[in-house]
Amino acid sequence: MLYYLIPYFFITFLSLNIYFKKLKVTWQMLLFLLLPAILVAGLKGNVGTDSIFYLGLLEDYRLYGDSLMRYEPGYELLNKIIVYMGATPRLGVAIIAVISTAILSVAYSRSRNEMILLALIVFPLYFYDFTMNGLRYGLSFCIATLAVDALYRKNFFYVAVWGIMAFTMQYSSLLIILLFLSVLVPKKYLIIFLILLTLIFLVSPNSFAFFTDRISDKQNLYTEIFAPSFVSGLAPLLTVLILYINFLYFHRGLKYSKLIHIIMIAEILSFVMAKFTYAGLRFQGAFMYGMILYLKNNTKLDQLHWRYITVFFIMSIFSILVFFKNITTVVEDNYTPFLPYKFFWEEKYQDRL
Repeated sequence: MLYYLIPYFFITFLSLNIYFKKLKVTWQMLLFLLLPAILVAGLKGNVGTDSIFYLGLLEDYRLYGDSLMRYEPGYELLNKIIVYMGATPRLGVAIIAVISTAILSVAYSRSRNEMILLALIVFPLYFYDFTMNGLRYGLSFCIATLAVDALYRKNFFYVAVWGIMAFTMQYSSLLIILLFLSVLVPKKYLIIFLILLTLIFLVSPNSFAFFTDRISDKQNLYTEIFAPSFVSGLAPLLTVLILYINFLYFHRGLKYSKLIHIIMIAEILSFVMAKFTYAGLRFQGAFMYGMILYLKNNTKLDQLHWRYITVFFIMSIFSILVFFKNITTVVEDNYTPFLPYKFFWEEKYQDRL
């Protein structure tokens, strides 16, 4: 467990030190802060619930040029490029983790406020899942970050480029992008898009079910393992609620986008949905990241108040504790996907991966 905890202490301590010393933030600096975590993610063995599937996909491409496993077209293309470059499956998985980390470093390096958001909120909530388990949705969310940033700059060409790329890596990123498109683009374009989307669903009613199934992104086995319960999704709901209240309290009297209320409502509805289907948890994770992107682009405080950061710090501790609870949960036959942590050279049964 120390392998997960040491990078957390490292980025938390140094980022707070950088923030209060008012040092200029660069993407290289953030990449350095994330270096211990990169090593944990890049040198892992068969750690993470979905790791074996991602390794298997790359192995199939290496041996046969194709695979029976089917993922989003952009992710499949990226894997084929990685194999074409001569990387082994384990190196390929590490490369994807590093790409996601590099994007995060660039995307959150515009200010010290963004650095604090990355270190205290994004890292404990998402980093290990982005880079060690949900590689597709992790890379997709990271690219979606670039799309949303471009949207706030009104650079619609890059919105389209990054948005399409994110969508083809994993479909759930569309939820995030649509949140911001609904507010930041002219209403006439939004109406046209909604009409087209409605026509698609009317012509093919199964398309909505296909979309939610893709977002759910789990086989029947996982659905049984993670059966919805009354408390399913409570942690992300509380996280979004605290971020919501914290922002509103410190921005009282200031003008801000009402999108934050839409995100909060979407999170609550997803929490209710999670009582019936695993897809609700996926929706919650997407909307929670949407709240983070809202804070990233709408925080108007030049210097974050120490009480504002204190709330972030408390949430950071809460988030890493929830992460540890999740990774110590036994899913079947005394098996925990994240523990014990093993480097790739420590695997008991060596294979061609």
